[in-house]
Amino acid sequence: MLAILVLSGCVNTDAFISGNAGLSVEEAFAESNAEKICLDRIEAFYSGEEWMAKLMELTSDADDYILMSTFLGSSSAALEPFYRLLCTKAESGVDVYMIIDGSSSYDMTESRNYLTPLYFLKDHGVHLIEYNPFILSHIIAPQTLLRREHRKMFVFDGEYSALGGMNLNYISLGGEGASQRDSMYLFDSPDLARALVDIFVDAWNGNSVEKIRKDDFRCSEGHSGKISAYLFNQDEKNTLLAQMYAALFASAEKEILFFPYMPLMDDNMESALLEAKDRGVDIHLAAAMDRDYVVSSISYVLPSLYDLCTNLYLVRAGDGMLNLHEKLLVVDGRYTVIGSANFNYRSMGLSNEICLVVDDVEFAEQCRKHFFSRLKEGSVLITEDEAQRVKGEEGSFFYYLYAFYGG
Repeated sequence: MLAILVLSGCVNTDAFISGNAGLSVEEAFAESNAEKICLDRIEAFYSGEEWMAKLMELTSDADDYILMSTFLGSSSAALEPFYRLLCTKAESGVDVYMIIDGSSSYDMTESRNYLTPLYFLKDHGVHLIEYNPFILSHIIAPQTLLRREHRKMFVFDGEYSALGGMNLNYISLGGEGASQRDSMYLFDSPDLARALVDIFVDAWNGNSVEKIRKDDFRCSEGHSGKISAYLFNQDEKNTLLAQMYAALFASAEKEILFFPYMPLMDDNMESALLEAKDRGVDIHLAAAMDRDYVVSSISYVLPSLYDLCTNLYLVRAGDGMLNLHEKLLVVDGRYTVIGSANFNYRSMGLSNEICLVVDDVEFAEQCRKHFFSRLKEGSVLITEDEAQRVKGEEGSFFYYLYAFYGG
């Protein structure tokens, strides 16, 4: 409990109630030191099977380097071809660097029944490190175990880059009919590639005795594109997500569409959504429930979530319906947030996260259609009475407290 209290002090959600002093979204983003990025084409992947096929293609085509970071990284029968290809590329001279979170070998999702740890990659020339591994020395500083590497990002030869919510494990990329519903986004933006190289190198050098240089990873000098976006990288030194979400909620005038995943909020976060609702903003939020502790924790807060939304949807896994792990926010048909972050207290400061806010009405419309298409895949619009009933039957304060800090 002491560890929780110490590290939770790193989380500051005051931005949700302090407002933006009349600033525009762009001005608020500038004040939060978000990096402005120019994009061209954005390619979306909404299934593990689609992303795995593209991942194999990008890896096969790489001839200089591959950088990748993931929260949960492990192998299984379905992922063996990808890891074999990765080893082949490393042995052929391609520089392959991978960061996985230290919890990868202790995955609590369905992957635990299939996972093979990735240490074998080192024997084939892949440079692999674990972020914040579970090692004996942490006994003297147990509070550090709460901080996790939750970013999912890739760079291929400084030309293509990707980010989103999919891990490199069975439950994300497990093969036909097995992977959960999620998203990844591919870009050919030199701006974004350079930014992700910088982020990756900083993360690597902060966690490895083997140092690397940004200059060792060349990036394309091609055109940057006409789509404006803002990159929010949150790590041990910078907690930016609260400012990002606060600015977007404060700017909303008509509509907020939200796949938050594990929306376990503190009072400040709830206040920002409630204020938007009270202004007349139409808020659609989908709460996904899969594993037992997620079901129990989300069930416990369903009545509170109901009060924050115009429409609250419950999305359950099971009975042939795959878990919805996607993270997506669309505001007023203009701003779209994609990336790794859940919308909860933990992601506001206890996790390293990467998010991109795209300012483009065409992309927002694409994601808006996708949002409502997803809702047709087994979601249920619930009433206040139903929210109270589910809390009484399935909610658990113990699991809520566990997931609030550690989920």
